[in-house]
Amino acid sequence: MINNFFLLATTLFFQFHDFHVTHSTFHYNNETKSMEITIKVALKDLEKSIENKYSKKLTNFLDNHKNISLEKKIVEYFENNLKLSVNNNIQEYKWVGKELSNNLHDIFLYFEIPNYDKKENLDTITIQNTLFLELYNYQTNIVLINILDNKYNLTFTADNYVQKIFMDNKSW
Repeated sequence: MINNFFLLATTLFFQFHDFHVTHSTFHYNNETKSMEITIKVALKDLEKSIENKYSKKLTNFLDNHKNISLEKKIVEYFENNLKLSVNNNIQEYKWVGKELSNNLHDIFLYFEIPNYDKKENLDTITIQNTLFLELYNYQTNIVLINILDNKYNLTFTADNYVQKIFMDNKSW
């Protein structure tokens, strides 16, 4: 009896509980001397977040995702909610573009931090990731950093939305 209850409760939990996860990759491209950023988010979470921020219902988000005004709102949202600092200096990144996934559930967003200076010693990288935390207190944001042949996997939540990596004075 207890086993049946546990099985039923577990099944119901996974059936009705939405998972809200973003995946971001920060990759240093040595050829272009730039940090390439790829972010995969659920389209409905992005839509809901933009609607909440601007207090305006978006109609036909999939059809209007090429709208320049909407694109600016998306860029502004990510600039405010995903921040990268190198040696305590906030890095400004530029918009590259976006791409809808084949399943129309997710959207890939592309940014770049151009002209990284190799002469500067890289002591620390700090990331503040508050993507969609205003929507869901159980939101999880996963970040992979690939720089100087080192890989770092970080997980951000409402209780842990700023993380710092110490690089042992490696130069770029």
